[in-house]
Amino acid sequence: MTFAGWTLDPFWLPAAILALAAYARAWRAAAGAHPRWRAAAFAAGVAVVLAAAVTPIEHLGNRVLWVNFLGFLLITMVAPPLLLLGAPLTLAFRVASPAGRRRLRALYRSRLAAVLTFPVFTWLLFAVLTYLWQFTRLTDLAAEHWLLRELQLASLLLTGLLFWMPALAVDPARWRLPYPLRALYVFVEMTHKALFGGMFLSMNTAMHSGFAARAPGWAPDPITDQRIAIMVLWLAGNIIFVAALAAIIVGWIRYEARNQRRVDRRLALQRDAERRRRAALEQVFHRPV
Repeated sequence: MTFAGWTLDPFWLPAAILALAAYARAWRAAAGAHPRWRAAAFAAGVAVVLAAAVTPIEHLGNRVLWVNFLGFLLITMVAPPLLLLGAPLTLAFRVASPAGRRRLRALYRSRLAAVLTFPVFTWLLFAVLTYLWQFTRLTDLAAEHWLLRELQLASLLLTGLLFWMPALAVDPARWRLPYPLRALYVFVEMTHKALFGGMFLSMNTAMHSGFAARAPGWAPDPITDQRIAIMVLWLAGNIIFVAALAAIIVGWIRYEARNQRRVDRRLALQRDAERRRRAALEQVFHRPV
């Protein structure tokens, strides 16, 4: 059901309200232990999901390909990092009872969680699923059938969360990549997306002919629409990947600096202990008899 281009979605609106209410309740219970900026990041992530699912982006996305791909970008590249930066699992640990913490720990240490969050699996799942939903007949089918469109958005959001989890490493997880591997993880996906973007940008045939039949009068021709769509994913996606790489590298530098300070403090303590030991020995050997 749409009203002036806005979709009154029976799934995304209630899910967003429940997610925000649960997070806000837990954040208040944490009594300042959870940073305010993380709560703002989570709220922004929910807002981006709604922008992709219920605003005119969703309505026009079923008729204009570049708007459709803009929704893809929001649901896979913008919303998941913001939601994860909110550290919802960490917040849940902070406010849960001891029994609740045990259940949460058992959940993220389970065999299923180990498979779903394994970095090689998350990378492959993200690469394959985004390709299937963007560059195959499934794109047209999802634009024509409401339930398939709901499945498309939900699967892309879940896949985006799983992909960004090893890269950001905010919440507790079974697998925790060191900083060099996090940078490689993001860089390889950025390169992969750039190669596919360049390949599809050079095509002179429309991949999704169904959009032309539904396009409004102001929409560009199918080939131009397709090229704009690829540019939206390619350029904006690369900006996000570069920003993520920069954040990982900055985190890596800070991590190494903290380690170096710890090493320096330990060496300083060892040198101080050695000086005290030598001073004590000198007092013993130079004591007048």
